[in-house]
Amino acid sequence: MAFLRFSRDKRGVENFYLVQPTTNRRGKVRQRVLYWFRSPPDVKVGRQPFDPGVRQALELQNPGVEFDWRAIVETPIPSADADKWRERRRAERAAKSAAAEAEAETVEVDADEPDSTPSGDDQTGAGADAVVPAAAAVPAAAVITPQGSVHNGDPNRKRRRRRRSGGRDRAAAAAPVTPGSDPIGD
Repeated sequence: MAFLRFSRDKRGVENFYLVQPTTNRRGKVRQRVLYWFRSPPDVKVGRQPFDPGVRQALELQNPGVEFDWRAIVETPIPSADADKWRERRRAERAAKSAAAEAEAETVEVDADEPDSTPSGDDQTGAGADAVVPAAAAVPAAAVITPQGSVHNGDPNRKRRRRRRSGGRDRAAAAAPVTPGSDPIGD
């Protein structure tokens, strides 16, 4: 049974796809595009995607495919106003950054307050004058890697690694030359 797939690109161009799921010999389901209709955004004049001439031509070209034209035509098309994902994404990012800043401020305020508990039985000997280690001064959004380096941002990002140049020549140049041995290797 064929079904309708709808998409709208960033310029607002609407694409109507009439798709049929097919199964290959291995049992994998793939989708075959039977018909594609492209239209500028919000066009009120011109022909419809599935006018009677197109329906008849599709049925003649694809005799083994069932078409439920009523379900295809009545498929709800999302409005163009609902595609304001960029603005929504910007608002989400702003909210996340504001939350991270607020959390960083609360961490700074907590670190500035002196500890009210007596530290007489402290085994390290560090009292109220103790120096805060560098790892504790890291902002909340920062991530500490297992190697001890700190980076801000996405923990899933790929790390760039610097490679040394020279390869084999570096190993040969680093070998010590003993007196009495020939460095050329004759």
